[in-house]
Amino acid sequence: MVDVPVIVISSSVAGVGKTTLALNLAAALWSDGYTVHLFAPHNETICNFLVQREKICVQSGGVLPMPAITDDISSVLADSDKTVIIADIPTAENEQYAEVFAAAHTLITVARSPKDLQWELTHPYMNLVWETKKNVAARGIKYLNWIAVLNETDTPSQDTLGALKDAAKKYGFRIAEPVHTRDAFRYIENGYCAADMAKFRQLFKMSMTDVYARREILTLTDFLWQGK
Repeated sequence: MVDVPVIVISSSVAGVGKTTLALNLAAALWSDGYTVHLFAPHNETICNFLVQREKICVQSGGVLPMPAITDDISSVLADSDKTVIIADIPTAENEQYAEVFAAAHTLITVARSPKDLQWELTHPYMNLVWETKKNVAARGIKYLNWIAVLNETDTPSQDTLGALKDAAKKYGFRIAEPVHTRDAFRYIENGYCAADMAKFRQLFKMSMTDVYARREILTLTDFLWQGK
């Protein structure tokens, strides 16, 4: 079992923006000095991101950090206490990657709304969560750092937040601030992320939407480690 912190980004339904969130989170961690390894099985979006990012690096003299891609998380060795693995798990293949879930230190469940969060104890996703919690306990870690993130364009209603808070108390997860400005995060199609823009100002011109997007992803990054 790896002892490098593993952040598993997953969902119980497809199409909620996991990969967009994974790459923007990776860039935010790079900007904080982390070495980031990506585990993302046959992910075309990430492959395209790497191609476009390499082009930017060639054109700019290689100033953007490039992610390390791994297909075996057990092979990743920590070269410092700031090494992490971000695993972007395909929703349709959640159960096929049970071993990756088992290695998680942090589990981020992404959803567009609480309706996307399947809380039935018999649901396959919830079974994975419970097995992950057991594995965390078996490794001597007090509890799984389980976080729910609403990835949507509109501000959640009070009813939505109330339902999410009730579920958090019942099932034992924390609620991160919602991510609203998803359009600004889609720069990944061009090979860069919101967090890149502030650090490499010579390459990018930031709009106010970009500033808000960067603030949201940095807020999530800080939230990962709170109380942990």
